[in-house]
Amino acid sequence: MKGISRRCLWSRLIVILCVSTILTLLQVNVPQVHASDRWDTALAQIDIVYDDVTALKVTTLSETQHIQEQRTKNTDALKLVNVKITAIDVEWIKKLQIELDQTLRKHTPLLEQYTTLSKQASAAKQNKNKKLSDLLDLKRNKLRASVEAARTDIKVKKAALSTAKKQRATKVKVVKDALAPVQNFKKQITAENKTIAAIRQIYSAAEKSYKASVKEGNAVTAADNITLMYEQMVLIHTSLQKVYDWEKQIAQTIVIAESKLPK
Repeated sequence: MKGISRRCLWSRLIVILCVSTILTLLQVNVPQVHASDRWDTALAQIDIVYDDVTALKVTTLSETQHIQEQRTKNTDALKLVNVKITAIDVEWIKKLQIELDQTLRKHTPLLEQYTTLSKQASAAKQNKNKKLSDLLDLKRNKLRASVEAARTDIKVKKAALSTAKKQRATKVKVVKDALAPVQNFKKQITAENKTIAAIRQIYSAAEKSYKASVKEGNAVTAADNITLMYEQMVLIHTSLQKVYDWEKQIAQTIVIAESKLPK
């Protein structure tokens, strides 16, 4: 983002303040100085500052536009990264979940049959019906090997799904950790925007007073007000540069985070 250099701005501001100081001395400390001298000094100050204020207005408008453009790019890029984060290993986990569900459906009848036979055998034993108890034990025990195989199959499928979910969580964390600085930059931008808003209020009040002074034909007061306008515009310009720098850092952070997405 191109703009007026800070050194140039502050050098210009020093010159303007020197002129303003001279004007104040002429007005307050040297009462014998003719009013026309104060008037001429005030006009000279306005002549110096007016163009600078106008130039800074153009600069800050351009800076604001660049900030908005960069912010829009950042917002779009961040949304895309978040979509990619959400998609990490989702299809793989869905596949494992489907396999587990299919395995459960496949083995559930056998496991339920085994459980039912066990309960019936226990009930027969409690009723001291050894014949029925033995028959039920025979049926149940015949299924034991198949049941153990089914349980192992289910256990393996559950373990695979659990491992995949843990691995996904780790991958997601890596990318989100890389994105963490974005929130800090946004907080700084929010705070700086509040500062800019407060400065703009001072500027607006000074501008209103400047216009009133011009209307009243009071060059001395008008010079003071336009100097204050310039001072606030310099501060706004400086703050906007900070905001733009943070937006660029957000862009760089997003690029880094995106590079950490699984290939």
